[in-house]
Parts: sequence; C-alpha cells; structure tokens
Amino acid sequence: MSDKKFSIGHGLMVWLGGAICALALTACGGGGSAGTPILGTGTTTGSTGTTTDSAVVTISLSSTTVTAGAPATVTVNVKNVAGTALAGQVVKFSSDASMAAFSAPSALTDGNGVATVILSPAVATSTGADTVKATVSYLGKDYSGSTGFQLTATNVTIASFTSDVTGTLSAYGQANLTVTLAGTVPSSPVNLVLTSSCASLSKGTLTPASQSTSTGTATFTFRDGGCGASQPSDNLQVSVTGTALTKSLTLPVSSPAVTSIGFVSAAPTNIFLKGSGYVENSNVTFVVKDANNNGVPGQDVVLEPSVLVGGLTLDGSNSAVTKKTDSTGQVIVRINSGTVPTPVRVKATLANSNISTVSSSLAIAVGLPSQLGFSVAQGTINIEGYDIQGTSNTYTVIASDRLANAVPDGTAVNFISESGQVQATKQTALDASGIATATVNFKSAAPIPADGRMTVLAYALGEKSFLDVNGNNVYDTGEDFQDLGDIFLNRKFNGTYDAAADQYISLSTGASGACATSTSTLLARDTAAIPVVPNTCSGAWGRAYVRRAVQTILSTSAANPVWGKSWPKFSDGTSMVAAPTGSCPSSITRMTSYDAAGNMVTSNYYPFGTAGLYGVGSSGALAFMASDANSVAFNPMAAGTTVGVAATDGLTVGVIGGSPVPSTANPTAVLISYKFTAPATSGTISVTFTSPSGLATTVGQYVTSGAMPAGFSACN
Repeated sequence: MSDKKFSIGHGLMVWLGGAICALALTACGGGGSAGTPILGTGTTTGSTGTTTDSAVVTISLSSTTVTAGAPATVTVNVKNVAGTALAGQVVKFSSDASMAAFSAPSALTDGNGVATVILSPAVATSTGADTVKATVSYLGKDYSGSTGFQLTATNVTIASFTSDVTGTLSAYGQANLTVTLAGTVPSSPVNLVLTSSCASLSKGTLTPASQSTSTGTATFTFRDGGCGASQPSDNLQVSVTGTALTKSLTLPVSSPAVTSIGFVSAAPTNIFLKGSGYVENSNVTFVVKDANNNGVPGQDVVLEPSVLVGGLTLDGSNSAVTKKTDSTGQVIVRINSGTVPTPVRVKATLANSNISTVSSSLAIAVGLPSQLGFSVAQGTINIEGYDIQGTSNTYTVIASDRLANAVPDGTAVNFISESGQVQATKQTALDASGIATATVNFKSAAPIPADGRMTVLAYALGEKSFLDVNGNNVYDTGEDFQDLGDIFLNRKFNGTYDAAADQYISLSTGASGACATSTSTLLARDTAAIPVVPNTCSGAWGRAYVRRAVQTILSTSAANPVWGKSWPKFSDGTSMVAAPTGSCPSSITRMTSYDAAGNMVTSNYYPFGTAGLYGVGSSGALAFMASDANSVAFNPMAAGTTVGVAATDGLTVGVIGGSPVPSTANPTAVLISYKFTAPATSGTISVTFTSPSGLATTVGQYVTSGAMPAGFSACN
C-alpha cells in the first residue's frame, strides 16, 4: 500500500509508511532497520482548556549485526507530534526473545530528547535474530518503537599477548603491547579491553584502554609512571568483551632512582613545654622524590633532631629514628617537647646515601603566661566619664611566658571593673608584629565612684615568676619566686585588701598560708598593680592566676584649674597674689591617693582666678594646673581637653604648652604667655577649657604690672 496521510483529532496529521494503523487513543507499532516511528494519543489539560498531544518514539541501531566483541549502540529519539524534543523522559528497553543484554535497563532522554544504551548478546555464542523495543510513558500513555537485529556467534580465541620490551621496562619508559586473535572474520569485529595494575594505582597509562578489531590484531601502549617504586612488575590483562576470554602478561618495571628529599611542613610550627597544658608535639613531614618529582614509597629515611635537651623526643625516642616513606613518598616524624624552650630542626637523610635536607625551624616555647610577663595598658587614662555615660576606652594585655615569648593563641584573659562596663573575657592572638595581645572595650556607666577613680583588673591562668639560677628552665627547690594568692579588685588602688569594700575572687586551690617574700628586687611586687589577698598563698612555686590592675580617671566635663600647692610667687619668694586685707581666698583640699590603711592622702590647692596677680612685669608667662571639677580628688581634665586664651585690650596672650590635655593620671600644667602693650598695665586673661564633649569652662584671671593698692595684703 502506498503512504497515506490521516487526520487525527484537533487537526493532527500523521504519516505512516508501509502500514495503516488505527489511532483511536491507542498505540501501534512496527519496525525496520532504521526504526519506525510509533504514534499514539493522550489527553492533557492546559490553561486554555483540553488539548490532545502524543509522543513519537524513533529507535535505531549503530549496527544491525551484533556480536559479543562488537556491541551495538541503541539510540532512541523522543519528540512530541509537533517535533519538539521531550527531555527528561524515562525510556525502558527490552527484547522480544530475550536474546539481548543492555548496559542499563532504562535511560533518561537528554535536552535533545535522546537516550542511548549499549546492546550486547545475552550469550556470546548465540545466533539468530531478535527485536529491540523502547517504551516511553508520556502523559499517562505508553509509546514504543522497535527494530530488529541479528546475532552472530563469537568464536575467537586469544592467540598471543606480547610486549616489545625484552627484560625490565626502565622507569618512566614505554612498552608497545600486541594482541593477536584467532577465529575473527571481517564482518564480526571484536572489542578488546586492556587493564594494568600500575594504571589502577595511577602509576602508569594505557593508550588506548580498549579498541575493536576485525583483522585479528590490536596494539596498545603502556607508559610507566614510576610504578616500579610501588611494585616490581605491571600485571597486564586483555579480555574480549562479552566473553570469558582473557590473557595475562607480566611486565617487570624498574624502580625510579631517588634524587632528592624535600621538607614539606611542620604542623604546628610552634609547640610548648612539656606539662604546659598546651600543644606539646608537632608532626614534621618530608617527601622523597625521583627525577620526575614524584614521591617514591618504601624508602628508608633517617631522621634526627638538631638538639636533644630537656627530654625532647622524636617519635618517643631520645635519638635518631629510621622510617619508611608511605605510598606517596612521604615520611612523618613526631617531635615531643621537653622542659627547655628552644628552636629545633629535623634532619632527614636517605639511608645509605648522602641525600638529605633539614626542616624549617620549629619553636618550642614555655606557653603559660608568667606574672612578670603579664602587663596591661589602657587606651586613655583620663576619660570624660564622670558626667557622661558611654565614653569609650580600651584595655590591652600583652601576655608573655617566662622567657618573654608570646603565649599561645587562645589564652583566655578575664577583665573586671568596679565601674562602667568592660568585656568579660578575651583570648590572646598574635598581632601583625607577632606579639600576643588581648584587647577589650569599656564604656563608662554607673556606678561612678565619688573620687572619679576606678580600677580595672585583668587576670589569666599562668605561673608564678621565678629566678632560674641554674639555667635548666625548670623551677628547682630553693630558687626565688614571686608568691601569689587569691585576687581582689582593689577599689582604692592602695595594695591593701579591704574585706568590707574590695571584690574578692577566689581563684586559688584553697591555700591559707602567708605569701612567701621574695628576696630579689627583680621579683618585687607592686601591691597595687598585682593585688593579692593576704593568707591565701601556698608558699610554693607553681601555677597561679597572673594578674595586673590599672586605675582609670573618670574626669568631669567642667574644669576647676588651680595654681598648685601654693600661690604663685616672685623670685624672692614673696607672693604675687594679693587681696583686700583679711579676704584672701581659701585653698581647696583634694585627695591625691589612699594610704595602706585606706585613709585619704590630701593636699591643699589654690584656685586659679580667685585673686589678682600684682607686680607681674610687662611680659612673662604663667603656669597653672588643668584639674577637673571633682570635689573629692585632685583629678586631671579628660585627655583631649583643649585650652584657649583671650584677654582685654592692651594685653596679648597665648598658650605655650599644655593643650590639649594628655592621657595622664594626674593634672598637668598649662603655660600661657602675656604681654602688655603701652599704655595698658593691667587686664584680665580669660582661659577657656573645652572638654572632648564640647563643654566649655571659662575662668578669668586679673593681672597687673602695678603694685598692690593700699588696703591689700599678699596672700600666703
């Protein structure tokens, strides 16, 4: 019958060749060597209503004759009736007479609607014909296509498997391999697959790994990749695809010659003394290499440290050790620290040769922070925090071990304060210069001490400092040490524990003895900076909480400058200050510190600007103290406070020094110059203190080059 064209629902036109197929919602089939499209219909619902769609399945073979040695590729193309490829469709494969074996029972169509599998005889000796079928389920309906193929039995044998290398293959050499078959026919190509034990270890390559032949001869190339370092020979095997036919060949390979030993790494590069509680060992790695820069396994390497002091060991030995390289040519040896901090290198030598190298320097440090090596610095000593909440400051610890080396990263440091808020803890880390530091933030807040002075205390687990007089870096009985007991937050910063006021922090092991007194001035303890609660010491050297305290001044925003502890005087010692007889201004009393008993130590100060200066000369300079307005303590203005001056007509003034106010624990001097311009002989100097927050305090001081008037007397 000639080709016909039919119309199927919704204007769908279908051509069928060689047969007429009824398409009333059913699938129909047929086949040929190139595959015949099989059509069917299904129903789907879209946004515009119900439409009819169907799939077209086309199946083809790379060859209609299939043998065990020459499988065929089955290609299936799935499209809809509009010709659009259908991706992601599952294609199932089968054969009518079950004479076919598939590389996979199903496959997924790609973006072009194509799926492929390999078809081989189920039994290599089978002959005859069968039909391969591909089925797709699309929109609830099954669509399939089929085509026929014929099977030809494989009756080949492997006659020989040889190499062109006589004897042993040189390291990194090449061998040509030849396989000869018997029983092949030109119409039935045979596929050969070659395997290599060296190639499976990535120590060699095969080119190609498989190939088909219809002439009965196939050649392969094996290139060695240093396999002789791992095994004495390469075990090669050739097999005929689809059959049980195999043949083996043993090819001896030479081990590559070692040309160098290289240092790889030391991990970590810094370790710490035995018993420190920190990392005490490091793995040092070397690699033995051949001329191709590949690692050579199974090589004996002698490893020895540059120093053996303080009980340092190499893989648990106090002498050199010999180890074999692993499959990658590497050898790893472990260094365990002793009791002496020292740099150490490991020398690696290939056994029975002069090939050697050394590791980079590995540092063995003490680790624990020492009391003498534990210091604290604050960003600013005098901050504007008395009247203002939230003024910032920082506190930085530099932590060193007993030899002034950096402590390990991650050493925890705690911070506490009697005022404001400080970060509770921070771990040390090496800064850009390799120094171990820990910095915390602080903000001013209630409670504010009346004297404007607050204590911040930092502490960490460390060890008591001692004088190592015999140089073994281990404390020995009789050596002088700095005894430490429990910590307290010394509010008065006087070094004396006040049980009624000071915060007590029990960090000892319950010791209740008196603290041993160091005989050396090198171990003298600053009792205010290194607070220790009495009768909480062990009297023995060992671990302890190292600590350091600093005092911060919470300055007021307003100023109250003073001349000092006396009125300004002339060179002959007489007072420059005068006032109506009997009305000289009074001095003010301010605390400067607390004594050991906790009592205030005070001094009298004379206020700037409360009385005139007489007989000062036509020009000169005046000095006074930039103190704040705290009514209890003699405190400096906040760091950064600026000082400006102005004067009445005829009087020229300027600030010579003292502005801005520096970071300081005590009030600093401000020096101003003055000069009268005739006919002026007197005037008022206005001094303005502007705090970092912008609050300005102005104080006027009357000066004259004339003598004090009648009815006035000098203030002393």
